[in-house]
Amino acid sequence: MGSHKENTAVLKVPPMGARGLINIIMINSIRFFILIICLYVTCMTYASRIPELNWVGKTGARNLPKNNRSYNVTDYGAVGDGIAMNTKAIQKAIDECAGNGGGTVTFSPGKYLTGSVYLKEGVHFIIPKRTTLLGSTDLKDYPEMDTRVAGIEMQWPSALINILGQKNVMVSGEGVVHAQGKVFWASYWAMRKDYEAKGLRWIVDYDCKRPRTLLVSESSDVTVKGLTFRQAGFWTIQILYSSYCTVDGVIIQNNVGGHGPSTDGVDIDSSSYILVENCDIDCNDDNFCLKSGRDADGLRVNRPTEYIVIRNCISRAGGGLLTCGSETSGGIRHVLAEGLKAKGTTVGIRLKSAMNRGGTTEHIYIRNVEMDNVRTVFEATMNWNPSYSYSTLPKEYTDKEIPEHWVKMLEEVEPDKGMPYFKDIYLSGFKVRNSKTFMSVEGSETSLMKNFNFSDIDANVDRIGDVRYARDWKFDNINIKAKNREPVIIKNSENVHFPSGVVAIETDFPYTLNGVNKEAKIKGAAHPEFSFLLPEMAGNLKFGIVQGQSSIWLGDFKVKNVKQSGRQLTYRLSDPVLKGGEITVNAVALISSDGVIIEVSAVKIPDDISLFWSYGGAYGEVLEKTGNGSLRPVYCKYNVFSVECTAFTLYYGQSMKLKTINAVMPVSSEIRLSDAYMQQSPLSFFESGKKTDAPALAAVLPLKSGQKEYFCIYRQNEKADYNHYMLPALFRKETAGIIKSE
Repeated sequence: MGSHKENTAVLKVPPMGARGLINIIMINSIRFFILIICLYVTCMTYASRIPELNWVGKTGARNLPKNNRSYNVTDYGAVGDGIAMNTKAIQKAIDECAGNGGGTVTFSPGKYLTGSVYLKEGVHFIIPKRTTLLGSTDLKDYPEMDTRVAGIEMQWPSALINILGQKNVMVSGEGVVHAQGKVFWASYWAMRKDYEAKGLRWIVDYDCKRPRTLLVSESSDVTVKGLTFRQAGFWTIQILYSSYCTVDGVIIQNNVGGHGPSTDGVDIDSSSYILVENCDIDCNDDNFCLKSGRDADGLRVNRPTEYIVIRNCISRAGGGLLTCGSETSGGIRHVLAEGLKAKGTTVGIRLKSAMNRGGTTEHIYIRNVEMDNVRTVFEATMNWNPSYSYSTLPKEYTDKEIPEHWVKMLEEVEPDKGMPYFKDIYLSGFKVRNSKTFMSVEGSETSLMKNFNFSDIDANVDRIGDVRYARDWKFDNINIKAKNREPVIIKNSENVHFPSGVVAIETDFPYTLNGVNKEAKIKGAAHPEFSFLLPEMAGNLKFGIVQGQSSIWLGDFKVKNVKQSGRQLTYRLSDPVLKGGEITVNAVALISSDGVIIEVSAVKIPDDISLFWSYGGAYGEVLEKTGNGSLRPVYCKYNVFSVECTAFTLYYGQSMKLKTINAVMPVSSEIRLSDAYMQQSPLSFFESGKKTDAPALAAVLPLKSGQKEYFCIYRQNEKADYNHYMLPALFRKETAGIIKSE
């Protein structure tokens, strides 16, 4: 807490008492110049983080089936009673439609039981309202085919609806595709229990074959629109080795009747130029997932997932709102996800891989995301689920013949080829509520998580979390409130400086002192902290104490008593740190200006106690009803302070409509420009330094028993223009008026 007088970011001007014309001109000129510089820097900073996204408009299906000729499956023998098997009838309608140059294949209302059907070029497959397509519960009704599943090319059952090597196909309607997957869930759990006992957890997902609901493979210009999918036996929609496809307005409800294993929502697998929008997914694994193969087989194929847009979608229950991996071997790149919402999802944004996967995940842009009640907001790991990710053959199988897909899974990958990489990740515009952990990130010693960028993050979580093995991270406008008030854990990382460690939980302001103007309010907390709503947010004043290298906010004192009497708030506070002493804070609304005068006094406190105060957060806008008058970093962004000794003027608001608020503080205050992100304690705030985009003033001064200190925050007018020496008399005058009125 030594001298800190050199503070170039604080504007110092000549004495202001006379308010002469020359001073006014000088101040306005300096103020305008500084604001121009601030706006220029801000614009340049924002521009520098806008990626090249000129490919976005190229995503999605380029063509739709145009032939309007209609083929109703009932004309080919289909029966919508939910009992008769209709696979041949439905396929016959599809084949005839395609053979005649395309058209629509549709259904009369009813429930149609079927096995795998295969759509063809030019076919628009419509499942209309009051129609349900029921998936067979017999695996024999899904013929095996060469495909890729969970990153490995192998024989696997066909999906319920298949689009294989086709173009210009559409699946749509207001009906339901119910896969009746519970029978397949049960078979998986039974096999997994048996396999885990044998040390075969790594292969059970491949040996327990279950049908996907809709597969688009090696196709282009495919559209899936408007349908509701329920109870997938395995993945719901997989887009594999395909390009220029659209999934729009789809609802997936896989938790109907239970919680099935691996019931992903939409999986985009080694595909490009894919658009997913307006979807709502409730499942029991990853909601929206990007994949590109796994291990030696994925490295052999080496086909990326790239140029992907996912927008205006909702995830509910599930493993991840947006997941990249764990199959990353071919690389995942050029992804834009925006306008997303996670409601009760386990993880918000998840990057995952393993040390035998390889591949680079890069140029991922995620913006404008809302999350509520998620376990982890952002997770990144290179060692995901080891029992699944790493294959080890038990000794008893050494001399036995094993399936081909086992051989693929057991093929060793050289360490340098198996190393995954994550870099150039951009997250912005996040609003998070009622969630547990903000981040959990762990790279490796040989593959650091590089160039992750976080901006405009507003989060309310239990804890911030941890970062290990990372490099060159950037943060801008971060406002995270962690209930445990503990800083982020950063280990084995280079140039990763989380801006706040933690931001204090927002304060409630139940008390109101009225200003002179009808709409002006000074809101008081249950401890000495004040929000100035004039009516726009004009700043926050808060107090703490410092003792040596320890400090505590007055809001954290053990005993806090507050009493309101008209336009006066009186606080009496004590805490073990005061050794039986007490601090009294009296705040009185001014009668000549929108503002307050505050008297702080103490009795029987230790000699080495210093009083801390801070002021900042003049947002310049009227807060919404759900807004809060706490000192939020986002409120501080464009504040400019003019400090003369221990008085200051704060300039805020739009450049052509600047507003000011004035303050006179105790003459013994040592004032510093500080970082509003660093509010985990008064001392960390005071010592945070001036390099910040969220500037606020922080100060300490000696606090002695029997001595009174005065603070005045006010909007200057012809009746209100104060200096330090006027404050004791002003306080007596204001309080006398209260006593007289009572």
